[in-house]
Amino acid sequence: MSVAGVAGEFGRCRCRLERAVAGSCEPRAGWPSSVVAAIHAAIELAAADPGAALTLTDRAGARWRRREPEFVAMVDHFARLLSRGAPPRNPRLPDPRAVVARIARQVNLQIEAGRAGELREIAPDLTFLALLPYVGFAGARHWSAVPAAA
Repeated sequence: MSVAGVAGEFGRCRCRLERAVAGSCEPRAGWPSSVVAAIHAAIELAAADPGAALTLTDRAGARWRRREPEFVAMVDHFARLLSRGAPPRNPRLPDPRAVVARIARQVNLQIEAGRAGELREIAPDLTFLALLPYVGFAGARHWSAVPAAA
């Protein structure tokens, strides 16, 4: 596939992910509930379409280290969403960009290991990872146990 074709496919997959995440968040539900819903929506999309998830997360670690513009722009977008309305973050823990990049890497590892069908099982772990810098261990543990529809 050409570079333009790859970029186009990445853009299409990113738009699908952005729509899924945006559609999952109920503004009145509060920040932690929105994070839970967003992560579950992203995981649902990845489980339903591992090819699209792989397009977005393939070589996530390397793409992040090389600062590939397309990948960095996606991470930045979701990092802004994660931090919007969030309580103050513990500065000793990963910042929102690092959290989003790590979530992408974990999704990628699951898919590459042939475990796309098991992605839903790691949603609580990814929720914990996303919330920990903001609500601490106990809060992250609590919210990671909350079902997506809550």
